[in-house]
Amino acid sequence: MGLKKTLILLALSLPAFLTSTAQSVRISGNVHDTEGNALPYTTVRIKGLASGCITDNKGNFSFNGQLDGQTLIISSVGFKEYSVELSDSIVFPLDVTLMTETYNLDEVVIKPERERYRNRDNPAVELIEGIIKDKEKNNPFNNEYVSRNRYETYVVALDNFTKEKQQQGLFRKFQFLNEYVDTSLVSGKPILNVSTREMVATDYYRMKPKREKQVIHGREWVGVEDFLPDEEVKAAADATLRDVDLFNDKVLILRNEFVSPFSDYATLYYKYYLMDTLSVDGEECVDLSFVPRNPQSLGFTGHIYITTDSAHFVKWIQMNIPYDINLNFIEYMNLEQRFTRDKEHPRLLVYESITAELKLYDYLDGIYGRREVSYSDYRFNEEVDREPFSHQEQIIEPEEALRRDNEFWAAYRNTDINRGGGKTDNVKEMIARLRKVPIYYWTEQFINLLFSGFIPIKEENTPLYIGPVNTMASWNGMEGLRLKLGGMTTAYLNPHLFGTGYLIYGVNDNRFKYYGRLEYSFKPKKEQWNEFPIHSLRLQYENDIYQYGQQYVYTNKDNALLSLKRLPDNMIGYIRNGELTYTLERHSGFSLTGTLRNRTNESTRFIPMLRNDGSGTSVSEITQSELEIGLRYAPGEKFIQHKWNRKSKTPERPVFTLNGTMALKGTLGSDYSMFKADFSYRQRLMTAPLGYFDVMLKAGKIWGQVPYPLLFIPNANLSYTFRKETFETMTPMEFFMDSHLTWDVIWYMNGLVLNRIPAVNNLKLREVVYFRGTWGTLSDRNDPYKDSSGNLFMYPSGRSMAVGTKMDQPFIETGFGLENIFKLMSISYFRRMTYRNTPDVDLQGVRIAVHLQY
Repeated sequence: MGLKKTLILLALSLPAFLTSTAQSVRISGNVHDTEGNALPYTTVRIKGLASGCITDNKGNFSFNGQLDGQTLIISSVGFKEYSVELSDSIVFPLDVTLMTETYNLDEVVIKPERERYRNRDNPAVELIEGIIKDKEKNNPFNNEYVSRNRYETYVVALDNFTKEKQQQGLFRKFQFLNEYVDTSLVSGKPILNVSTREMVATDYYRMKPKREKQVIHGREWVGVEDFLPDEEVKAAADATLRDVDLFNDKVLILRNEFVSPFSDYATLYYKYYLMDTLSVDGEECVDLSFVPRNPQSLGFTGHIYITTDSAHFVKWIQMNIPYDINLNFIEYMNLEQRFTRDKEHPRLLVYESITAELKLYDYLDGIYGRREVSYSDYRFNEEVDREPFSHQEQIIEPEEALRRDNEFWAAYRNTDINRGGGKTDNVKEMIARLRKVPIYYWTEQFINLLFSGFIPIKEENTPLYIGPVNTMASWNGMEGLRLKLGGMTTAYLNPHLFGTGYLIYGVNDNRFKYYGRLEYSFKPKKEQWNEFPIHSLRLQYENDIYQYGQQYVYTNKDNALLSLKRLPDNMIGYIRNGELTYTLERHSGFSLTGTLRNRTNESTRFIPMLRNDGSGTSVSEITQSELEIGLRYAPGEKFIQHKWNRKSKTPERPVFTLNGTMALKGTLGSDYSMFKADFSYRQRLMTAPLGYFDVMLKAGKIWGQVPYPLLFIPNANLSYTFRKETFETMTPMEFFMDSHLTWDVIWYMNGLVLNRIPAVNNLKLREVVYFRGTWGTLSDRNDPYKDSSGNLFMYPSGRSMAVGTKMDQPFIETGFGLENIFKLMSISYFRRMTYRNTPDVDLQGVRIAVHLQY
């Protein structure tokens, strides 16, 4: 679930957090036999509900549930079933002894006693290995073309919304909410639906070349977050409750990579047990239970129900994440899939559900989410419509899909998955009533402002936003207090023409600066100028400060939170930059940009431009007119849309960029001739169970003679907050290069080591390792201390930080961090490994970051 969406729902339920009467409790205990031997992997469930768990390798169990009127059932093959009526008088944890049952089974059963587990000669392992061996042969998507229909529902609700809670705190102002209370199908607890989604679509697949398309016939989304940009809401949902293919080696859930129980190496990661036989939809099936060897690893516990005939057809899968897993906010998560078969296709998914209960902290009530999908009308090869593959976009959604009437939805709501409440009409009515209550209305507006950073001038369909708010006041060494006011238009003013502008005033330098951009989109936009795909012509002009060696890749340079610096922030000049840019983005992932640029770098007292001819002549400014061509390739990339930018929601996809820039001396006022090439590569490499790596590589070279303001300057971070793709112990102009190779590799270990340390593992901390560096050269023609032409400038001097250090070996910086501190914070320690004898540098440093983490 996205940070913004999570906090909106938490804000709505804040009164409940403050006044909760703890109707939901932690049901926990230990299960053993009459000899005191622990009974691991025993089924623990609430009678008549899907909630429960499996005991761990020491017989322990723990999950949240409601007491009154519920019956706890504990069962294991070879033992008599244990049941107990739950009430307030029961003291947890329970101490449960199962009595031996005297009956025989025709099938071979492996009962996990005292953990004498091995893969060799284990019928359970032999069974799963046979299924894994045939998984590709049974894959229906091995056909050249496949299509299927889907009906999907999605519900988000406030959990444990009891009558007592409705009468407490601020909820007394919302008495009408009791009219919309529903019941959780998982826990049986009362819930208040606050967001619902329904979708009817057809999925299309082509094997070679591999293509996936989805034609949406109807879609409706209503809830507390419907005032947010639609793409961002969808991205938050997709990250939480998404399509899952369990027959892949890895399963991506909540932006974490889990090992599938059907992985090629699953028997090294999981333990499997034959538990019992039962009838599923009239077919006799064996219950194959599985658990991770390490209960805190990113794996599942659950049951696979496999037919006892020779086909070993996987008919039903039920599984959940282990309670002890190092995964934030997930109190409970269950995944269920059901399959059918025909003569030609032995594995067709017909039903899928994912249910999650999320909490910020254990003592707070949380959020309930459930996504159900039914699949039908599978078609193959010649039966499949080819028309969707003629579209560039992956998701094809006609405008009428958002305007379906009740008759359309009634045709699909008759399916057996339309349950659990959350009908859009009810939620729409409830939200309208909520917004009439001032405390809810202003809470909603505040959260929108907090995360979007912009103020709309109209409540709906605003033509203009003012902001961003977090840059209206900041501080730096040149301007002192920097004041900024700006805004941007939206498609509600004009769907083709977009304007953005800022006016800036620096108190110390007593100088006004400004920025203006006018962009024409050849295709109409829904709201923002930068919605994918962009096909536009943009004219912009900037008159502002320029912070050498401090380029901000993922945030604004004047973000108020970055104003506190570890070193003097005075490597600052002025820049006047005018650009005309053509941009063309394709759904294939390829994009092209062409830019004509006129750039003037102006000297300041901090950045003097003194010629290196011995005269010390000062130059007030230099001008370059450049032509830049940029190529970008990001196959399969998808975006989360924000107002001022967009960010990729598919970091596991590679992104390649290649830029070439050319300037000729004397052409359009250029002072220097040069050609520059830049290449970059970024990707998240998923390596479960070892966590994942974020990798960035850059390389560049400059041909020609240029002064230091135009050279490559490594990116340094002067703030105390962590920033990716910057050096934490480097000064902003410590190195100048005309060719370089730069890397930033971050290994997110996801508790790989700490999860295995007793006592420490309870903190659920996660390790992060950083390895960064740059290695470059500076040719004699661009070295002001070796060239005497007078075309170059001497490096800035007279300051208490390293500037212009000669690079005779790679600059390397390493770091180690602890993430997930209170689920909100990370602290990282960085140390420079080379150039440690350079004066006026930081040899080490500590950085912090605050962000919700899964």
